[in-house]
Amino acid sequence: MGRATTGIDKPQGPARRNCPGSLIYRLNLDVIGGAEVCFAQYAAYRRAQARTDTVVVGSSVHPRFASIVEPPFAVVPRDRLRWWHGLRLPRAARGLRARNAVTQLVRGDTMALLGWNTIGNREIVDISRRARLPLLHYEHGQAWRTERHHAHEYLRHVQGVISNSHAAERMLALRWAWSGPTARVYCAIDGVLPLRAARAGVARDRQLWLGIAGRLTELKGHRIALHVLKVLRDVHALDVCLAIAGTGEDEPALRNEADRLGLTRVVRFEGAVADMTAFYDAMDVMLVPSLRESFGRISIEAQGRGCPVIATASDGLPETLPAVMHDVALVSPTWSLEEYAQELGGKADIGAPYVYDSESDSLLAPRAPTPSDLAAAVAGLVASDARYQQASRAGLAHVNERFALHDYGPNVDRAIMELAG
Repeated sequence: MGRATTGIDKPQGPARRNCPGSLIYRLNLDVIGGAEVCFAQYAAYRRAQARTDTVVVGSSVHPRFASIVEPPFAVVPRDRLRWWHGLRLPRAARGLRARNAVTQLVRGDTMALLGWNTIGNREIVDISRRARLPLLHYEHGQAWRTERHHAHEYLRHVQGVISNSHAAERMLALRWAWSGPTARVYCAIDGVLPLRAARAGVARDRQLWLGIAGRLTELKGHRIALHVLKVLRDVHALDVCLAIAGTGEDEPALRNEADRLGLTRVVRFEGAVADMTAFYDAMDVMLVPSLRESFGRISIEAQGRGCPVIATASDGLPETLPAVMHDVALVSPTWSLEEYAQELGGKADIGAPYVYDSESDSLLAPRAPTPSDLAAAVAGLVASDARYQQASRAGLAHVNERFALHDYGPNVDRAIMELAG
């Protein structure tokens, strides 16, 4: 079967009245990530449509998502499906587990099962087969992971894929040989400013603020951002500070690195930011120096507030930026991860053997952008008010056209209807 991609990556107008019946989702909601935020948006839309869906979750639900999965949604902890009349069914009893799960989950109006970023999950395969329901897969970065046990078995039983980017589609096709039907539905955001709110330039009478946001892990490039700040101050003589929004296991190491570089007084660790809109509004430029990124939600959130972005030219990040700004806003990763580790003290293993390169339409070994290249891009952007205004205006136009929140729920519905048949 040849790979088919539907045209659901652009606004499609009002929702169809014939939206999907009840759905069963499988995902973890214990952390806040891009896939989980997208699910929360879709779940809110489904609740507004008075749909009574079922969500199979892991051991816990993050407080941010608690209100999303309240009734009329049914929330079922994964472990509950493994118990039958007081007995815990062993892993080897896949058939009994599936039958037990079907009795708890499936209703007469259930239309499909949706594995939300759960590539390789055999349990949902077993449930879909037992219930004779179509299994759909929502791809939001799992296809990049180093080890995805049972991925091929899982994909053999998937009837269709909803992808969050062109890069995700190609990763599935090139790495996992997926050739079935695919519908692309880009992430969406609210709070987007109109074009008239484009910024005219950076203020020349105060310090510049560079921002980076996301979980503090190796993948997001926070260590690189610290070195970008160092180059901007020492080489480009810019009076610039860095604000870091997010929490994660790398925070102690990043604080130590900031201290080692002599940047403690110009680096602000914001932690978990409740109002990201205000954060973006306070930044002059957002950095997205990710080593791997299936899409890049931070990029569109910042642009939606008129804040220009400088990002790595890898995976799905080019899709988040307007084509007219690619030469200005995208920085090619030229360091191998071994060079990155040697030069900056980072980790050479990021848990993904490949990234997607849109220029060659191929999978390549992950690479890192150099701090000097990123700093040069930032310095060039803020040096010209005309270029800065163009970046702000083009970003706003791009986000308003492609990533509007009111389109997201209807577009996911439409994808499910087309793929589930």
